[in-house]
Amino acid sequence: MPDSLEDTSTISLRICLEGHANALALNKDNTQIAVAGRSLLKVYSIDNDGFTESCNMRGGKNQNLSYSSNDVAWSTLDSNLLATAATNGVVSVWDLSKFGRQKQLLVYNEHERTAHTVTFHSSEPNILISGSQDGTIKCFDIRSDKSVNTYFSNSESVRDVKFSPHTQNIFSAVSENGTVQLWDMRKWDKSMVQFTAHYGPVYTCDWHPTRNWLATGSRDKQIKVWNMDGRPGLEHTIHTIAGVGRVKWRPERTYHIASCALVVDYSVHVWDIRRPYIPFASFNEHTNVTTGIAWQGSDSHCLLSTSKDSTIYKHAFKDATRPALKANAQGAGLGRFGDISFANKIKEYAPKASGVSNTKSSSFISRRKANVAGSVQFHLDHSKMYKFALNDSFSGYPLSESEAKPRQEHESFIGCARELIINGKKLSELCEHNAEVSKKYGKHNASTLWNFIKLFYGSNHFEPPFEHRSSFSNQKNPMNSRRATQVASDWPQQRNDLGQDLNGNTPETANEISVANADDDPLGGSGVEHPPTSSVILSETHIIHEITFDNFELLRNGFIYVGPTECAKALAFPALHHDVQAARPQLDLKASDHEKSPPPHVPTVLKVSHVPSIPMWEPHKFVGDALMLMNDVGDVQTALIVLISLGEARKLLPIEDTLVEHWFHTYVDQLHRYELWNEACEVINRSWLRSVQQLNQHSTAMHLNCGECGRPMGGKVGWYCDKCKSMQSAKCCVCGLIVRGVYAWCQGCSHGGHIEHLQKYFAKHSKCPKCGHLCAYS
Repeated sequence: MPDSLEDTSTISLRICLEGHANALALNKDNTQIAVAGRSLLKVYSIDNDGFTESCNMRGGKNQNLSYSSNDVAWSTLDSNLLATAATNGVVSVWDLSKFGRQKQLLVYNEHERTAHTVTFHSSEPNILISGSQDGTIKCFDIRSDKSVNTYFSNSESVRDVKFSPHTQNIFSAVSENGTVQLWDMRKWDKSMVQFTAHYGPVYTCDWHPTRNWLATGSRDKQIKVWNMDGRPGLEHTIHTIAGVGRVKWRPERTYHIASCALVVDYSVHVWDIRRPYIPFASFNEHTNVTTGIAWQGSDSHCLLSTSKDSTIYKHAFKDATRPALKANAQGAGLGRFGDISFANKIKEYAPKASGVSNTKSSSFISRRKANVAGSVQFHLDHSKMYKFALNDSFSGYPLSESEAKPRQEHESFIGCARELIINGKKLSELCEHNAEVSKKYGKHNASTLWNFIKLFYGSNHFEPPFEHRSSFSNQKNPMNSRRATQVASDWPQQRNDLGQDLNGNTPETANEISVANADDDPLGGSGVEHPPTSSVILSETHIIHEITFDNFELLRNGFIYVGPTECAKALAFPALHHDVQAARPQLDLKASDHEKSPPPHVPTVLKVSHVPSIPMWEPHKFVGDALMLMNDVGDVQTALIVLISLGEARKLLPIEDTLVEHWFHTYVDQLHRYELWNEACEVINRSWLRSVQQLNQHSTAMHLNCGECGRPMGGKVGWYCDKCKSMQSAKCCVCGLIVRGVYAWCQGCSHGGHIEHLQKYFAKHSKCPKCGHLCAYS
């Protein structure tokens, strides 16, 4: 039935003011909906124009944590039976036909930690299973007050369990370590099938109603569809924008599946698994994260959902938005080797009435128009892909330097990534090395920047506390004016090195001068106030004599240009009026002194009567601007490596941490793209930002089962089983000796050993040498 023929409309209801629902479930007749949360457990009747509350199972004052629910399930055969999984590990069974507190028919308190999920058997009304944070799966028979079986997963947490609609005794379980297991209810000791489905925790799964497909959703932002006929095989992968919290197959639509996110995304999306990157339809009514979804029975045009905004919605499919209609039908991408890919949509036009027509083409278009209504089958759209690659020569002529530049950019990036160093040497030596590497690969601006970093930061010692000064030319403060007229050669640390100041005075003579001028000193004779090490100002002459330029023509368009700029003219003090005689009081010379020669070092003090407003130059702000300019022109590599190499001195630069974090993620992503794994790890390890340091800590835990009893090995020693007291997991299943070094094992049977022995063995055999399991080693 086309979507346009629906008579239903979208309706909503605010269900709770104290909290929100974590899950919802429908009864077998699809006339009632149960919603459960930490402070909520209610049943509503579904009407054409809204919802009507029919039962509240959290009434009364005496309530405990067993009422605080993470999941709710309705019996597929009895409309009076409900089951809930509580945050304290309790699994409760409710009978709606009873009154008051008697509605809580059974309470199973066997899980040691939080119960995440619960579900009823599709054909046995008395059987239900639950999954918990303690890594176990419990099977209950509601005719008994204890669990029937306990299944031990290989993970710390089981997030979802579902019975297969195709095989009576089979159920699936997904875990936080990214694995999927298939269990036979009658065999509690070991799972039938186990495989790694995702790189992150798997939070949800759902069986296809007609095909033997299992859909799984994970925090790695992917929905995967697995073909469970025989050995599990990946059929389709859907890429979402956030971690997946729930998935539900759409009735009467083979390739449609609905999903909602754990964070960030508030919408409910319906995907066509044949178009994995854009939703087929979206429902955007919720204002917070959606926590539960369900299709109303066999009606594929009605979707129920609940959210953290404390509402439940009955979505009519005709009101859904179609993101595919708003998507850009063409795109282009630039490859790392300079090649360009371009794709555009193919438009098919009907043939003209006059002239000779193409019978085959017109019949195909007419069939498409007859079968395709609107955008229901939007996956049938076609597109063309074009790829433009760069060649070393064109028509027998070599490429010019400008034409060959894109081809050489990736070579420059890879070479710099491998040869630039970020630690292990002094900053001055590090800058020299990196300047040579940058020059080697044609990055002259970067080479000049490294030389400047060596000049300024490599020769000075920076100690906390660091202070960034935004201006040194504030004329309102006489101290700032006096400090601004000093140059680098007046610093105390350089006086110790040179032994004399600009006027040829020794440090002792300079001290005498400062004492003699105590009347003119604003500090009252405390000495000359020199700029702190975090407030250094370099003169233009100092820069010209110290920095070496490899390619002056390129530098004129780069970062450092020492031409006749306004700032350079101002630094030369061209219009200062000197009054040398009025600089200090003159002493009367005796007649006996007239014949003597003057002392070798006559102190000379220049008194400036008026200092114009000069735009003083600050190196820290200059370096910060240079690094941001590097990023703007596409060289985030140099910007980040300079920042890392500076060490603690980077705190002097006026660059926000959020921008630096973006640089880290961008550069690491580029390194991964070129498969430079070691270089990426070194950059991550040198980061001072917590979010970057955690990049190497995602999905690094490996879980192992005992090869003898099949139970997870959760002890402190990875090769010793606390359950069966066995040490067989430390031995090689081929040679029988203890493995000292790299250990490889099969996740299906948990047997393993020396990787060299296993490679030789499985080159000729396909089954495990110890248990006969069909292992898949590569």
